[in-house]
Amino acid sequence: MPHVKINGVTYDVDTLDDEVKSHLRALAFVDAESERLGMQLSIMRISRDEIGRRLDLALTRHELNRPGAAVPDAPPGAAKP
Repeated sequence: MPHVKINGVTYDVDTLDDEVKSHLRALAFVDAESERLGMQLSIMRISRDEIGRRLDLALTRHELNRPGAAVPDAPPGAAKP
């Protein structure tokens, strides 16, 4: 006999009517989907950061390979040759 606690009250799930059980299943589904979507969003953010990093590298290579391209300035504070 599983129990569920709602608003501080513990209920025996087997004694609840079908409408209440349906709402409990819907809540469980929504909670699981929220967690799944949160994980997907986290993965998408990580992927976006990596794609942005790769874009920066590709643009740097593109600029360096252009005919007559100047060598980019060193970042502030970097040692000068």
